[in-house]
Amino acid sequence: MKQESMGMSMKEMMVWSSFATILAVISMLCLASGAQENTPDSWYQKGLKLMEDEAYEDALIAFNKAIELDPENASIWLGKGDTLVRMGDYNESQKIYEKSLEMADKTTRANPQDAKGWFVQGELLQKQSKYDEAIKAFDKAIEADPKYAEAWYRKGAVLYFGAYFEAWVQPKQDIVKTFEESLEALNKAIELNPEYGVAWSEKGYVLSSLADPNIDHVLSSPANLNAGLERYNESLEAFDRAIELIPAEESKNSLALAWDGKALALVGMGNMLKDMNRQEEASERYDEAANACDKAIELDPNFTGLEARLTKAGILSELGRYNESLATYDEAIKSMPADYAIFNASIMADKGGVLIKIGEYKEALTTIDAALQIDPTNPIAWENKGDALNGTGRYDEAINAYDRAIELSPELGTLKADSWQSKGDALLASGRQTEAAAAFSTAKELGYKE
Repeated sequence: MKQESMGMSMKEMMVWSSFATILAVISMLCLASGAQENTPDSWYQKGLKLMEDEAYEDALIAFNKAIELDPENASIWLGKGDTLVRMGDYNESQKIYEKSLEMADKTTRANPQDAKGWFVQGELLQKQSKYDEAIKAFDKAIEADPKYAEAWYRKGAVLYFGAYFEAWVQPKQDIVKTFEESLEALNKAIELNPEYGVAWSEKGYVLSSLADPNIDHVLSSPANLNAGLERYNESLEAFDRAIELIPAEESKNSLALAWDGKALALVGMGNMLKDMNRQEEASERYDEAANACDKAIELDPNFTGLEARLTKAGILSELGRYNESLATYDEAIKSMPADYAIFNASIMADKGGVLIKIGEYKEALTTIDAALQIDPTNPIAWENKGDALNGTGRYDEAINAYDRAIELSPELGTLKADSWQSKGDALLASGRQTEAAAAFSTAKELGYKE
């Protein structure tokens, strides 16, 4: 399974365009500015295309031109804000989103039946992490136009992402129910538009999460593992449908996300097969997952491909191909934009874990300490530091590191349980049997598995 992290989803990571592309697009803008194309919508569409092509500076030129011609259009301001996010200018993007939200709110107040206005308002609220308000806005759009497939899709996506994001901090009892509601909305979008590729992709992500025993704890029982495998199969079918429908030349990022999602579903299935002692089948799924990661990296090396490299590195480690795993982590570190130092810290923490597996404790500690210099709140780094210290017999220091990992670990997932188990190992090695037994008991209560 993909390594747990408190950081941002890489779906929201920025990407960078080349200087040659910028020059080419500037020329295109200059040549394509005839009077017949000098409309707000033509400039807006150019901005969207340029943003998709990662030519962000030129996308801003196009959006600004559109704004000059139609300064009250919330969609155009939204496009500009999205471009700034991809450029890494989050402060300015939030200002733009606020301005756009004011315009969208003005539109829906004047015309409560304006489905497009409600849709834009929902998008903006989502980008500000106001998930409940976003869902209400999408519901208004659907109320105004029940056949608005994109509104159904966005509602499903926000239900899923909002619940998943919040659950890492404090798991909700009804997270499975929320995911099922998300699935219903996505199925409605697909019913209205059976060739809606990104809706199929999002459906794959939801089904994959519903198959995860860390989310649906009913699937933790050996008797229910086959039901989890069936969900993973449904997820893979959805991703394959998305890959078939999303045209690569039009939306590389969306297609890359579908391949990345497929890789994660295959990893989850591999983990489940491994728990069922079906090792050969598990290895086959991991191999397929690594190939899916390569597809994502090939399509979008600077955006979704960054996350795919991490997933691939974890797969290679699981397969025992440690040198390849370390090389993949190093590639990810080199390709990471400088502004994403915190994410680099996560990569270094994971790399440290692989170094521990091959007994390189000194190098592991150097790598992990570098990660903690950047992000002292990374729980994986603290757990791995504990493992490295444990491996060198520095048990008291290891126990302190595990305590920090336990304190910082998200409630969802297995990291907290693993840290308690490892702390028990360190306590036992240092002769503190009673405390070790208590730590092992806590780990078991939290769902630790051998």
